[in-house]
Amino acid sequence: MKDTIFISHATPSDNTFAVWLATKLELCGYKVWVDVNNLPPSVDFWNTIDYTIRNEAIKFIFVLSNTSIDTNRDGVQKELAVADKVKKQAPNFIVPVRIDDVSFNDLPVEILRLNAIDFYNNWAKGLDALLKYLNDEGVPKLTSNCESQYYVDRWYLSQSQFRSQIIDEEDEYCSNFFPIDLPPLVYVYRADDVEGLLKGRHIPMKKNNKIVVTFACNKCVSEWAEQEVDFLPLNTVDAIECHTNSGIYLGEKVSNLSRDIISIINWSIGEMFYKHGMRRYKVDSGKTSRSVYYFPYGTKSKRPSSNRPKALSGIYKKTKRWHYALSGFYTRYPTQGVIFKWHIVFTDALGRIIPESSQIAARRSKGRLIFNKQWKEWLQASMFYLSNGTSNIFYTACCEENAMYIRSQSERFISEKSYIEPYIYKQVSSENDE
Repeated sequence: MKDTIFISHATPSDNTFAVWLATKLELCGYKVWVDVNNLPPSVDFWNTIDYTIRNEAIKFIFVLSNTSIDTNRDGVQKELAVADKVKKQAPNFIVPVRIDDVSFNDLPVEILRLNAIDFYNNWAKGLDALLKYLNDEGVPKLTSNCESQYYVDRWYLSQSQFRSQIIDEEDEYCSNFFPIDLPPLVYVYRADDVEGLLKGRHIPMKKNNKIVVTFACNKCVSEWAEQEVDFLPLNTVDAIECHTNSGIYLGEKVSNLSRDIISIINWSIGEMFYKHGMRRYKVDSGKTSRSVYYFPYGTKSKRPSSNRPKALSGIYKKTKRWHYALSGFYTRYPTQGVIFKWHIVFTDALGRIIPESSQIAARRSKGRLIFNKQWKEWLQASMFYLSNGTSNIFYTACCEENAMYIRSQSERFISEKSYIEPYIYKQVSSENDE
């Protein structure tokens, strides 16, 4: 009796999903065949695949993706052709499952009329729908299962192929922590005197009760206002360390001035990105809202260790574009500096941000094949770009006398351990540089 669920997918790009799905089905009691788990070395792989589809498979799950429908993918196309022959005797034999934004208009003729189970935005919901379908179809389960731990252990070992391997070799590591020199002074003004003026110039500031805190110096603010305004200068570092409780400033009682100054620093980091031509993308996760800044399409930059320009954007699956992006925030621990976090943002061919649900799926698809070396090179290139090849990234709310400087080189450290980059990196590095 046929009792095997065969999973057909594009290798290696869809391996992660295929192995995950196989493990989930096996934990539910089904017998599953997927090449990553079931194809030993030194065997006639095609005869094994052909025999399994024709003689053992009760269902043929075809993992639909932009990669798997590529007509140049001989392996999955041959598997689908064999499954199509079996389908003539078993009409519900082929079960398409969709895992990315592949267009239904581009599907192979063998599955063009079949309803696909959608895993694109939510693997858990897709799995629930698939399990219900298999149950309704009466697909048998094994009468004697291996312990669950067996399948979990095998899944973990399969994933280790994509993990970096640790080796005993000294290596230098670059962190994402960058030292900072804050503006020497922070200024306190009465809100009635400067709030509207600063808003009109998009100057980072924070209103607290009836006063405003900003890095814009009194000389520049007076010039903008065309009159003298009352102000109170504070040493920035001392104010962050000491002004955490309530205090009196320009006759007004204000609480936790330190918190406001840190907020202005983080705002200034965003303005720094914006002034260097990066574009703002606001991510709303439902719980928090944060901004990341991405490089426009076509942006390239050198790196300190290479004269070859590094692309900070490129084409993604023909109709979209990927953009390297950054966010940053100030930290006082373990010492004063800025932590930069990297992201990938996706736009359509006209440069418009694609919907958040599609962003998540695209990040999952592209990001899983990007490893440490690529992230490091992107970060180095972006810092070179923002600093114009100098030792500091410069930003000021008004004039150079009260400027903020962020080092363009991150903190580094030497380790006695190194690692081997996963082999997939070599296969996709040229694609990422497009």
